[in-house]
Order: sequence, then C-alpha cells, then structure tokens
Amino acid sequence: MGTAMFDRRSFLKGALAAGAGAASGAMLAGCAPHGRSDTAGLGGDGVATMTADAYEELTWSFEVPPEPVDESQIAQTVTDDFIVIGSGVSGLVTAASIVGHGGSCTLFSAGTKAVSRGGSNHAVGTKTQKRLGLDYTPDTAAAHFNNEIARQGYRMDSRKWWKWINHSGEAMDWITDIMSEAGYVTTLELPFKDPNGTFSIPSGAHNFYGSEIQNSANDGEPLLTATLERYVLDNGGSITYNTKAEYLVREDDNTGRVSAVVATNADGDYVKYEGTKGIVMATGDFSGNPDMMAKYCSAFADWVSEGAGDYDAEFQFGGLMPGDGQKMGLWVGAAWQNTTPSAPMIGWYGFPAPCSDQNHPGILLNVEGERFMNEDTSAAYAGYAVSGQTEKKVFAVWDSDFAYRFDTWEALGNNMDNLGIVPVTSDEKAAEFEAGVEEKTYVKGETVEEVLQALAEQGGIDVEAAKATIARYNEDVAAGVDTQYRKCKEYLFPIEKGPFYGQYSQLGPAQFLCVLGGLRTSPDCEVLDEANKPIEGLYNVGSMMGDTFGTFYNFRVPGQNLGMTCITFPYLLGKQLTGN
Repeated sequence: MGTAMFDRRSFLKGALAAGAGAASGAMLAGCAPHGRSDTAGLGGDGVATMTADAYEELTWSFEVPPEPVDESQIAQTVTDDFIVIGSGVSGLVTAASIVGHGGSCTLFSAGTKAVSRGGSNHAVGTKTQKRLGLDYTPDTAAAHFNNEIARQGYRMDSRKWWKWINHSGEAMDWITDIMSEAGYVTTLELPFKDPNGTFSIPSGAHNFYGSEIQNSANDGEPLLTATLERYVLDNGGSITYNTKAEYLVREDDNTGRVSAVVATNADGDYVKYEGTKGIVMATGDFSGNPDMMAKYCSAFADWVSEGAGDYDAEFQFGGLMPGDGQKMGLWVGAAWQNTTPSAPMIGWYGFPAPCSDQNHPGILLNVEGERFMNEDTSAAYAGYAVSGQTEKKVFAVWDSDFAYRFDTWEALGNNMDNLGIVPVTSDEKAAEFEAGVEEKTYVKGETVEEVLQALAEQGGIDVEAAKATIARYNEDVAAGVDTQYRKCKEYLFPIEKGPFYGQYSQLGPAQFLCVLGGLRTSPDCEVLDEANKPIEGLYNVGSMMGDTFGTFYNFRVPGQNLGMTCITFPYLLGKQLTGN
C-alpha cells in the first residue's frame, strides 16, 4: 500500500500549536503564523482551539517565496521567444506546437528525460474515429458531455470543456500525423455499453501503438513523448534536462510582466531563462507535496507516499509531482483555482470485470460482511464508495460460472484495431482465475464459507454476516429483483456453483495517482490573479491548469485529462502564441 509520509491529524495539531504560539514566531508542521496572535486561544483544559480566523492567519511553507539570488550569481542567461518548463506530455506538446507553427522555443526540465504515464488521450471528431466508422463528433457527443458536466456539479470551468470538445479533433489529428510520420499507429480504446446507459463510455480514448509495446493504453504515451522530443529538436527547439525551476521573475516589484525564470542546473549553478514573448509552466501536479495536499486536497493528504516528488516518475501511485509550478505562480500573485478541494485521481481496477473501466458486477462486501452499494457502476465510482467503508476494505466473491457470464472479457489496452493485447474468451478468463489463485491474487474454496474464511484471514471480514448477505443476494437473484439496491437484472448473477473464488483489497496510496488543478487559468491558458486578470507573459498547461475538474476524476471520459489539458490546450496555446 505504500508508506504514508504525512498525518493530517498531526498537521492540524501542529497548526493549532502554531496559532497559539504566534507571538513567539513558532513554525510547526510546515506552516508559520503571522499577523494576529489572539485568534487561537487556550481553553480551560489548556488545549489550543483552532478557529477560522486562526487558520486564515497561518502561512503555509509553500506560500513563502525564496529570496531572489543576486545577478552576480547567475552563471548563464538563456534568451528565447518562449520558455517552456517541464518535459511531460503537456510541455512537449506546447514546445512542439510552438516550433511546428514557426516559433522559437527553449524547454527545460527538472527531470532527466521526457516523462509520461498511461496512454489514453480523449478527443472528439478525429480522423481516427472516422477511419473506424464512429460518428463521435461535438454534435453527437453533446448530450454525453452535458451529463458529465452535471456530474461535476458545474464546479469547473465549462468554457474549458467546450473549447476542448470543439477543438480536440484538430489537435489529435495533428498529433496523429506526427506519430504516423514516426511509424506509429493511432488507435482507439473499446467503448463500453452499460445496460442502463448510466455508465456507458464512448470510444474517444486514443492510444499510440508500435511494435515495441503490447499494451497501447498502459505503455503508449512514452512513444508520444519520445516522438515529440525528436520533433522539437528536429524543428529547431532546444531541450535541457536536470535543470530545476526555482522562481519566476515578475517585473515592476512583482506587479508587471513575468519575463524570466531562474533555475539551478545539474552542477548547482543558477541559470536565468528569459522569455521575450512568454513563459509556459508545464510542471505537473502537486500530489507529491504533503503541505499542498493538506490545504487543497485534505481528504487524501495522508495517501502521499515516500516515493512521491520524483521528477522522473512515470506510472507511479502514492503521489507524483511536488507542485513547483503552482508555488512559483503563487509567489508572483497568481490566484488559486475557484474550485476546492482539488480533484484527486483514484484508480481502482483490482476485481474481475468484463470491461476495464467497469466495476466488478457481482457482489461487493465490506468488513461487516454487508453490501454497501449498487455494484453496477464504474471502477472509479466504486473506489470512492470503498473509501467510505471501515478501514477502506472491500471483498468480492464469485462462483465458477462467473467467467462464462460474458462471451469476451476486455482489458485496459484492448483497442479497435486489435493491436497488441486482445480480449480473452470465457475459458481464458476461467484459466486466469486459476492462475490468480496460484499467484495468491485470489482465494479459492469448494464452499462459500471456505472462501470467506480465507478472506477473513486476509482482511478480517465478518464471515457469518457475509454468508447471510450472500444468501439474501442469491434469493434476490432467483426472484429476479435486487431488493436492496435495484441493480440491473443483467448483472444479477448467482453465487452458487463451486468451486468459489474471492478477492480482498484495501484502498490507499497504491490507488492514488495524482491531483488535478491548481492555479486559476483562463481558457487561453493565461495564469490569472485574484481579480481574474491575466498575469502578462505567464501561461500554464497540463495537470496544473485550475478549474478543469469539479469533484474528482471519474474516468467516464477515459483519457480526458491527457487529451484536454496535455494535448489540446498546449496545441492551441502554441498556435496562439505564434500568431496562428
């Protein structure tokens, strides 16, 4: 599950102590109080009491800017029209779009290489969709996206969504041409049709496939970043690694244009990058920063693992980047996004399901041995339901017929061109269950009770209560109606034919990927201040763009973040900056 490096409760206790000891200038748990010292007092039992005023008067560690270095300490100055910070998908697409549209660009990154993770990039109205006979356009997809915006509670900037929807086809076709020239195929992940229509998923996630990989959804994105890296260099751009951005330079006493960024290179020397026409931050998320998580995504702050904050991280769970760009933006007067808390991305795909984005359609039980949800949902939604259960534990039980409930079983990476991995048959899935028992992924028993006893040894499920729940569930299946949650009849499968199988999981850092959002951002990628005015010369793209998601990332538009903030907006920004 990973080792948590941050305890939110301890942080709040430290913040209380800091508030109570403001007069002495205490700095505890990553925050330093300033201003009034009477907002958090001592109660009769001598315990500090936090108040809203006291919290507002605390200064977080990441809000304190570093002291600018003297010009005499700058070992090198690099000047270009545009400076891009970050070598992930969004930074490389931005740089590629700038040079591809006739501009001049220098990109530098704290990492040692181009980085990416996954392979799903959602777009609407592309040549790939037309090639595969899909009528998926902004017009035909409008109802689906209106529904998704409603699911986000309209707590995001829908202007960004519609700009992406309307222009993603152009951006993805541009990428497709670049990938085709490099010898790669752009394909599409398979769609999913939910019997009730509630959780249906369109085929909009574009993958990149080459002979050196098998799974385009898991491993396709590195093909893209490597290709874009070559494209930038071949078209006159410059890329430097092992160089970390430290702070931005904003003219006129931090009120004017952002004209440069000061960084440190691999030798520890200071390098100043001057962008005569603009600075673009593409530094990733802040899920590897415990303090920022505590303020902006507190429910998952204790899911940050010790390995978080690695600039070369690819498919890593437990948190990713340390929020460098978000901090630098705050230091020069950028506002935080309007939507709080920021949206986490939780992936939970552990239990057998006929589609990679689908939840296990059988029965799910908590520690108390009870069903706690309608299992007909997506994997992501189920994960959030599990997060509210005792110890975040969940158990599944199924019988020998389960593998034969579906003609084929699809997995993440199956695509419409049948490149790489392909769906498996019922017999192959049954064999996978047996292999999973050998690998100790699953447990097996001749009776339901044997399986439950094995699950109890792993995770402590109440065996007798679980037996009663399964018996009731089987009665509902026989009657053809789920009297508890009214699950669709298509997924009312009995648990009656042995041998039986089971699986246990506990939600935690191992399922926590990243956090989406950050600085307040216009639909043109301009970084905004508290008055919603653009900070001249400063832009940001990728996962750090604010107000892109309102609740959490639900995967009902697979690859939306990569397709929207990391491809479409960077592509459009490059055109915009170069006057195209």
